[in-house]
Amino acid sequence: MRLIVATILAFMSVKAFAYEPIPELAPLAPFVGKTWKSEGDGSDESEASADISKWEWAMHGRAVRITHAVGGGSYGGESLIHWDAQLQKIIFRYLTTAGFYTDGVITPTDDGIEVHEYVRGAKSGPTEARSGYKMSGGEMHGWAQFKVDGEWAALSEFRYHETTGETPNMD
Repeated sequence: MRLIVATILAFMSVKAFAYEPIPELAPLAPFVGKTWKSEGDGSDESEASADISKWEWAMHGRAVRITHAVGGGSYGGESLIHWDAQLQKIIFRYLTTAGFYTDGVITPTDDGIEVHEYVRGAKSGPTEARSGYKMSGGEMHGWAQFKVDGEWAALSEFRYHETTGETPNMD
């Protein structure tokens, strides 16, 4: 019996340790381990446009996985974020249910992160995106801007609040 208890305790301590991020990903820690729900930019805050995003540590703290779905699963995607030791940058790939993907770089700032990504595999629409995220008052605040036909469109702003009992629906 003692052996079983010791084995369970050892497993639990290894599992808890496995989720400690590597130092290079520490700037993402305020966002990770939570599920977030968007509140939109004020133009459409309906459930049909709600974005549910789950941020979690992956690969023993060497990566962050974000799974998200919009409109109950009408659109969604998954990102895998990690440190590139050769580039000395936080990089990611974002795959979508719409058939395109993006590659990008995340840069820590004094109060959050900034993201620059390049769209790949799309027949039309934006070719680049840039965005920023920060924590304020327990919410995740963000902005985004898309490059279409060589021109940057107007900024859109949004915020997410932490939610429980909801998960991204990727079906």
